[in-house]
Amino acid sequence: MSEVRIVLVDDHAVVRAGYRRFLEQEPGYSVIGEAASGEEAYALLQGLVPDIVLLDLSMPGRGGLSSLRRFKLRWPLLPILVLSMHDNSAFATQALRAGANGYVTKGSDPQLMVDAVRAVLGGEVALSPDIRQRLARVAADIR
Repeated sequence: MSEVRIVLVDDHAVVRAGYRRFLEQEPGYSVIGEAASGEEAYALLQGLVPDIVLLDLSMPGRGGLSSLRRFKLRWPLLPILVLSMHDNSAFATQALRAGANGYVTKGSDPQLMVDAVRAVLGGEVALSPDIRQRLARVAADIR
């Protein structure tokens, strides 16, 4: 398996450091770039070729959802995994509709994030169990 090149986008440096630590413990995973905002990430992505972007939704400036849409317009095939503190179905639905390939809440076990990266790179939509349950409940209410 070739190296998995990852870009982290979160406005909190300590969160990015934690993500990096867990991701780089996985054989073949390498964080090739970090950004503290959507604008910074967009500029960074001009010169990098990551396999996946891990994106926070709640950031100053353009914000994660707007950045997600912008990234998908520019790089439609770039897999984006949202990592968010928002654990409700509305945020997850908005992110998935905007083109996210997965949505994992920050309260999830760190191994789940690592597994979600693998799932997204394998073409799956990765959801943390809490979000999967909330989306299932919303779908059941619609019926």
